[in-house]
Amino acid sequence: MVLGLTENDSSALNPRIRIRIESLSDLVFGLALSIGALVLIGRAPQSGLDLATNILLFGFGFFVIVMIWLGYSRTMAVLPGEIPSALYFNLGLLFCVALAPYLFYVLSSTTSDDVLNAGSIAYALDVGVMFLLLAALARLVVKGEEKARSGGHSLVHPVVVKRFKAIMKAEIFGGLVFVASALPVFWVNTPVGFLRFILWYSAFVIFGFTRLHGRSEKD
Repeated sequence: MVLGLTENDSSALNPRIRIRIESLSDLVFGLALSIGALVLIGRAPQSGLDLATNILLFGFGFFVIVMIWLGYSRTMAVLPGEIPSALYFNLGLLFCVALAPYLFYVLSSTTSDDVLNAGSIAYALDVGVMFLLLAALARLVVKGEEKARSGGHSLVHPVVVKRFKAIMKAEIFGGLVFVASALPVFWVNTPVGFLRFILWYSAFVIFGFTRLHGRSEKD
């Protein structure tokens, strides 16, 4: 019961709540992308190398948010609206998305190694949780389809379900890599940069390859 409504009455609010959540999601993702660009406005480049570095930093933050948004949009397009836990996963994901630009600002503006270490830990956990929440939403799609099939009707094409299973595994992998990279053992400077950052780049390369492989299997 919600606000004195019966269970049947509250279930009728699901489509409306779903629309509101999706509208809020579009707003949060749009703001996250915009704030990511505004972060670099305060960093006036002093050389061509600074300009290239700023563009690369923005490109990385942009890529993270867009990857999350693409996975979120595809999942919400087929996710049944009557799953209560989806609301909590949505809210948790939006919180992490809204937090990402601030953590990105800390990473791109600090000159202290201690702050960079703390900021990178927080950013790794934030992105890792986003991927794990996306995997949880994808799992809801798979479970919903399995339940629908047991009832004698199918809501999603089997090929799409198979693809969601592959995407879910890729998202779990990406999330675990980011969460694991927050461990102190990965804060080691190498000739090509900190090991923690190298893990981030590697995770996205493998994640992108997995997505492309899953798409090729579908085709």
